[in-house]
Amino acid sequence: MNRRIPMKNLFLLVSLISMLLISACNQAQSDTFGYAESKESIDNLPSLQSVSLSENNKQVIRETFDSVKELQDRIRSGPNPDWVVKDEKVNISLSDYVLAKKNRDLIYALNQVVEIPSDEALLQDMVTKQLTVNYAKQSGIVVTPEEVSEAVHFQKAALDEADPNDENHQLIRYMMENRIRITSMTTEEFWNSDEVYEAYETSLYISKFLQSILTDESMKGMDSYQQLQEKLFDDFQKAHPIKVPDFDVLFQEVDL
Repeated sequence: MNRRIPMKNLFLLVSLISMLLISACNQAQSDTFGYAESKESIDNLPSLQSVSLSENNKQVIRETFDSVKELQDRIRSGPNPDWVVKDEKVNISLSDYVLAKKNRDLIYALNQVVEIPSDEALLQDMVTKQLTVNYAKQSGIVVTPEEVSEAVHFQKAALDEADPNDENHQLIRYMMENRIRITSMTTEEFWNSDEVYEAYETSLYISKFLQSILTDESMKGMDSYQQLQEKLFDDFQKAHPIKVPDFDVLFQEVDL
């Protein structure tokens, strides 16, 4: 039986699997898995809902993911450090950061928005996400493998059942095809990969933790959640100063 897949679920798919790593709940929510809207730490990430699959946008998407692959290949084969942040609480590889940065920039490019939030804000968001997951686990939040598998299956179905007559749905499908293309995996291998599993597991931890705060009458809703995230990052930054990679130095021959 065909289900009508809401656009919000398709956007969530791109948010998670493209590893935008901007927010666990990027401008979307799914009642099925308990996602809730939240203020993004990077200001006003544009929505894809008004972007169509034009030939120009196809080219922008292809070139973006080709650039990601080129940079990641250089990282794997070069002498550059593999990690942006590596600690017992936070692990962010240079390859992950490249993908997050390029995907964020892609969203802005597709929306023809020139002013992009700083790379410092992007890295802070990536660090904060991992710190929040750690805190959620310590607070007793549990995400089971079955929940992760169900979420992956649901979002894969959202992609498979995208409306072929809706250019915006097809834009998202095209983005995912290019995301998978640069991994050299088959579609099934990609969806069954550790990378996808960990992305959904992370999102579910953050979603469940956020819901626990929003339903706690002793807390102040999103204000409490954001204050906690700010404290987690500030405490981590004091003990482990982080620095945005200088790509002009690392990849002088690559035009970012």
